Amino acid sequence: MYRWGVWEALLSLVLILMTGSAWMEVSGHEEHDAHYWKHMAHELLFEKKDYTMQKINIAKNIMVFVGAGMSQPTVTAARFYNGGDNETFAFERLKWSGNARSYCVDSRVPDSACAGTAFLTGVKSNFGTVAMDPTVNRGECTMDPAKKLASIAKWALEAGKAVGFATTSRVTSGSNAALYANSPNSDWENDADVKAAGCNADTVPDIAHQLIHGDLSKQFKVILGGGRKQFIPTTETDTSGARGLRTDGKNLITEWKQSKQGAVNTTYITTVGELASLDTSKIDYLLGLFDYDHLPFSSDIASDSDTPALVRMVHYSLEMLQKPEHTEGFLLFVEDGNIRRAHGQNKPRKAFDQVRHYSNAFNMANMMASETNTLFISMNDVGSTLSLPGYPARSTDPMATPAGTSTQDTLPYLGLNYATGPAHSAYYSAGTGRLDPMQVLQGVPNPLERTCPAMVPMAVGADGGEDVTVYASGPWAFMLSGGYEQHFVAHTIAFASCMDGACDGAATLVLSSATILAALGARLFA
Repeated sequence: MYRWGVWEALLSLVLILMTGSAWMEVSGHEEHDAHYWKHMAHELLFEKKDYTMQKINIAKNIMVFVGAGMSQPTVTAARFYNGGDNETFAFERLKWSGNARSYCVDSRVPDSACAGTAFLTGVKSNFGTVAMDPTVNRGECTMDPAKKLASIAKWALEAGKAVGFATTSRVTSGSNAALYANSPNSDWENDADVKAAGCNADTVPDIAHQLIHGDLSKQFKVILGGGRKQFIPTTETDTSGARGLRTDGKNLITEWKQSKQGAVNTTYITTVGELASLDTSKIDYLLGLFDYDHLPFSSDIASDSDTPALVRMVHYSLEMLQKPEHTEGFLLFVEDGNIRRAHGQNKPRKAFDQVRHYSNAFNMANMMASETNTLFISMNDVGSTLSLPGYPARSTDPMATPAGTSTQDTLPYLGLNYATGPAHSAYYSAGTGRLDPMQVLQGVPNPLERTCPAMVPMAVGADGGEDVTVYASGPWAFMLSGGYEQHFVAHTIAFASCMDGACDGAATLVLSSATILAALGARLFA
């Protein structure tokens, strides 16, 4: 391994300081120059070194972004789909990254509920449970207060922070629920689901009911997402004309409005037009439910659609949370569940377009706040079974050109594959075996609807259990580098922001330059 000498490293530092970050735009042929790669690495080295020598503040504000199912192969493939192999998404530009082990207490592969419980409450739980102690198994009819776990939302509210969340999913599903609810089953989003499982909905309240009437979530300043069906009764229809799912006769949207009457200015919206016309300075509480179910994929949102893009929801969420009266800061949680759902359908182009959609939303948030006092975190909750096999050329489209040819059946294969999912039957025949994937793709005119092969036939593809990638910047973000358990994320948030009495030692300070340089020298010049 080539090692730089001390003087060569110092010379590189001088050159970087002289030229700043104004490197010439790299064209393709410069990748064949070894100096290009060395300069790139050295610039990043000293950028990170300079950051660690800055003042470390307490995190007044916290932003947690979650791309559900956004595994590392997904990010890699989304890069060349959205611009090229060396494209960099906004969340990848955060200064620190680490790998979090995502297994549940009783399952090697998590679902979004147990994963969300881990990084939002700081405790790992069982598969399919929402913010419940790991002694509670999925489906138990219990709401024992001693077995309920508190989330970072509770800690933030107790610290005087404004709290809100936005999602492309139902507001009652996935990681979102662990922010404000406690449930032995993540499927219990309405009272009918609780009753169908044999539990009493009065003693085991459903997740939607907890969102509207819970001690935590009734304090949330902004809630944006989908899932109107969980909030209205079977006797009523929503704006789409579909009937609700509640059997208790309650319209929770109406109850949310009534609960805020007289004291504050509250607004309920269902369209992007209503969102765009808001004057958030005159609104105290905002609830937006933009779809009967999950929000559509970003690639399916037409220009005249009533569905807002995630970037819009993030923008207005921050307007609600960054008001001058919120002197103690805020917590914003953002989830994009459509990446995971696209993988479940074995439609990688939709997943990759959704990653771009997610990255744009994160970039908006990053521009609207400062790393000086804001802890930014971007991560996935669960993985996917997407893999990137073969040796395709850099300039090729993995859904239009083969990555290689099988030495067994002499047929081409694609550079994208799933381990499980509904696309199995499109690429395999019980009589003849594997089909030519290029011919299969030609039979689907719409590129966004094209699937790629799945090894095991399933109605919906399974999640993956690989480590999730955590990106972070801001106060104490370096604590999220390296490898650790997923629940450590919540404890880092509490420590960095001095919430829940967890800030022992966390305070505004300046790391010793001599200490940092000594550590850096030991690492670089050993």
